[in-house]
Amino acid sequence: MEKYTREGLKGGWGDMKIVEARSKRGPGTSAPIEEELEIYEEFFKIAIGNKKKTRNLVLGGTPELRDLALKYGSETIAVDISPKLLLALTNVMEHKNEDNNKFMIGDWLDMGKFLQRNSFDIILADLSINNIPFEKWESLFNTLKKLLKKKGYFIIRHINYNQSKKFKDYKKIIDDFNSGKNTLLGLVFECGFCTGLSQKAYNTNKKEFVWKSVIDELNILKDMLDKKDAVNFDNLTAHAKYHTSIATSEKEFHKLIRKYFWIKKIGIINRLVFSHYMPIYLLRTRC
Repeated sequence: MEKYTREGLKGGWGDMKIVEARSKRGPGTSAPIEEELEIYEEFFKIAIGNKKKTRNLVLGGTPELRDLALKYGSETIAVDISPKLLLALTNVMEHKNEDNNKFMIGDWLDMGKFLQRNSFDIILADLSINNIPFEKWESLFNTLKKLLKKKGYFIIRHINYNQSKKFKDYKKIIDDFNSGKNTLLGLVFECGFCTGLSQKAYNTNKKEFVWKSVIDELNILKDMLDKKDAVNFDNLTAHAKYHTSIATSEKEFHKLIRKYFWIKKIGIINRLVFSHYMPIYLLRTRC
């Protein structure tokens, strides 16, 4: 994960402007929306079952996921490579002062070296796998499986990129957003994934979607939004221009993840277009 962690800090994740953009929550951010958090909570309750005491690992500093685990009294350890981002995200948490709220600076691919095997009941993540080079996915899945207890759970929102056979036009995407069928984050992803921009930005061999290559085209959309949405859109693109999304087709992701986990449930918000290619998975370790 070197390119997306230590080296990435120099050009993006460690930059204070990006930290500020990432630590903002609500509309115009990549944070899970309320309906997605309801799915996370539903899956989390399944994962804890009748256990009175649980231990939870969070990939990254996502405050909403850490607060969810802390709400249920779970000892929660967040791991992230960026000290600045982790601190900024901790500061916006509801339960930041809880004794069970813990965090560590570290590389996800190295967690097997500093975290105990079979020590976590649940691992929570939000778009985390999409930050890691495709060739490292199996290594991370193997590490996560080893860190989880027998029949432990991995809950994650994950981007699948099913290449469009027929492109959408910007007007249709904007109309869907204005009619409540999409969020601003979904609008950005649809413009990238479902229009001709995908041919420019997506590297089929590396499974990389390089947002920087289409930022200028995306910024044209700002003129089609009202002032409030345009401001939030700016916050998203400020983050996006330093970001590369690693994504495969749903079929390819399922084939790979099933080597390590059972897919128990998939959560989708049917009314929202983007949710169909950014679902939430409830995964359980294969014994």
